[in-house]
Amino acid sequence: MRRLLIFSLLVLPANVVHAQRPVLTTEMLARELLGKLVAINTTLSEGATTPAAESLAVQFRATGFPATDVLVIGPNAKQKNLVVRWRGRNRALKPIVFNAHLDVVEAPKLEWSTHPFRLTEKDGYLYGRGVLDDKGPAAAIVAAWIAARRRGAVPDRDLVLALTAGEETDVGNGAKWLVGTRRALVDAEYVLNLDSGGADLSGDVVRAFALEAAEKVYLDLTMTARGAGGHSSVPQGDTPINQLARALTRVDAYRFPVTLNPVVRSFFEQRAMLGDEGSSAMAALAKEPNDLAAQSTLVKTPYFNAQLRTTCITTMLRAGTAPNAIPQEATATVNCRILPGESADSVIATLTREVADTSVVFSIFTPALVSGPSMPTPAILALIGRAVASVAPNTQVIPYMEVGGTDAGYFRNVGIPVYGVAGMFVPQSDIGRMHGRDERISLRAFREMVRYSEHLLAEVGSFPPPRGVRE
Repeated sequence: MRRLLIFSLLVLPANVVHAQRPVLTTEMLARELLGKLVAINTTLSEGATTPAAESLAVQFRATGFPATDVLVIGPNAKQKNLVVRWRGRNRALKPIVFNAHLDVVEAPKLEWSTHPFRLTEKDGYLYGRGVLDDKGPAAAIVAAWIAARRRGAVPDRDLVLALTAGEETDVGNGAKWLVGTRRALVDAEYVLNLDSGGADLSGDVVRAFALEAAEKVYLDLTMTARGAGGHSSVPQGDTPINQLARALTRVDAYRFPVTLNPVVRSFFEQRAMLGDEGSSAMAALAKEPNDLAAQSTLVKTPYFNAQLRTTCITTMLRAGTAPNAIPQEATATVNCRILPGESADSVIATLTREVADTSVVFSIFTPALVSGPSMPTPAILALIGRAVASVAPNTQVIPYMEVGGTDAGYFRNVGIPVYGVAGMFVPQSDIGRMHGRDERISLRAFREMVRYSEHLLAEVGSFPPPRGVRE
């Protein structure tokens, strides 16, 4: 009896300590992971994605994922990617890929009110470079994977998580590298891109959820004017700078024709039902793409204008070597965002015609990555709708075209559909902080991102979401 009493006294403290240890919820895990990711500088100039990929790989291996299914790989030592495969029950079904990127844009410390590479909670927000683009979504989906694995969930098919490098700069781009050199690792029925898409908010009310189904094509052109140059004290007629200035004015004045692809047409048709300002013009244009009155109304809004036509704008200028010398060459970078279906050659031909000056020559600086739209099936729309309902019930899912760019084009270019479905329940005022000063996400929006990610994973893997996930 005395031995039993001693044994009980020895065991009791450990049990008490264990009982008092807080349960690590998925949200807590996601925040812990986000803190670690933000603290790792993954910019191209000073940082690397490899430490971030290796840190997350440790988490997956500790959760029971076989080491052979947790790969840290890439084209060089600094820019490695994390690829995790979760083996499912039915190997006959093609996998589904979740994709996010680990790299971030630069964050000058002097411009921030907090340290950009330290996750900081302040006034109900989490601040840090990447909390929206794209470390927040990455942390949320990683936490969802780990939590589901811990509770014994098994997907109906293989799922793949690809957290990649180089999205922001396209230098050492991980999606491009994986598709080009490790295609079997990321071959899929479709890809869910966590770098685009998200809720349309009015105040705190979710009005709709935007699913990215197409992207404009990115193209950088160099426009060059050349001449004899000479001493500035003896000007001799036209100069490359003058020639280039006239050409830039003509490029700026030109408007490419309005064109509706199936994604944009569907976008306006469904957005019209929300009753926004301009909804009658949206409905009219969806019904008749050649309605000039509807076109003229919508193109007054810069975002809608970008949805409706190819755009080109000057972003950089270079000329001259000394203040007292006429340069022999002046150049400008012209950034174009081309509608899917238009070719880079046709855009260059159009600009050359509009400039109408043989002394000004266009050349390609960053080639176009041409990719077509991924029109979502009713099944995809329903699946995403159910995941969104975990945060905002009865929310309409509306496909749209991204006017910026993500890694989706690399997958679409090899025939894999991509849907942008990031769990962004964030107002435009905070979306506007991406790539800028004091990037942040509210505690509420982060909680909703995690909740949505858990439901999205459960829907894709065909297993039940965790109990109480909406509490």
